[in-house]
Amino acid sequence: MITRLGVCFVLLMPGTALAHSPIKGMGNFFNGILHPLFVPAHVLLVVALGLLIGQQGVRRNLAAVWAYAGGVLAGLLLAGVGASLFDAQFQELAVLAAAVGVGLLVVFSAPVLPFLLALLGSLAGLLLGLDSPQAELVGRARSVALFGSWVGLYLLLLYPMAMAESFTRHPWLRVGVRILGSWITASALLVLALLFAPVS
Repeated sequence: MITRLGVCFVLLMPGTALAHSPIKGMGNFFNGILHPLFVPAHVLLVVALGLLIGQQGVRRNLAAVWAYAGGVLAGLLLAGVGASLFDAQFQELAVLAAAVGVGLLVVFSAPVLPFLLALLGSLAGLLLGLDSPQAELVGRARSVALFGSWVGLYLLLLYPMAMAESFTRHPWLRVGVRILGSWITASALLVLALLFAPVS
């Protein structure tokens, strides 16, 4: 009886919860690569942006891809030196709000001027980079993980972008891209609603 109570007590004790903490047992570089996949707000924004660039045509919007990569790099460099433009909660809100905006652009499927898409890509990249540092890592380990995050965020953009571009050849598949955009928008809005919901 005492043993069972002891086990229950240990299981109910709260552990340390850290946002953006690394996965134990993996190298810092691979932690960085996988990090965006474990932050739902990041996945929503990157996938939405990839769908939008693919939908608008990759060839004529390569500047948006490079602007995104540069924005991520700038955000990661700022995060690496400890600079923060916003507090952590506002950064998450900004990433989710950007996901809603980009998702809506995918849904409406209206043409976007290339320089506006490049501006949007750089802003999205900057927000993602600023929100990517892993709390437990310092020094060289932090730098390696941040470089891994840059690689992961860049690769994560390529897959939905290529898929959306290949889907533009068939009208019914173009509708599928718009549906994905609506799901991303709805998901980001639900998370935002939960963040603003009063705690009872």
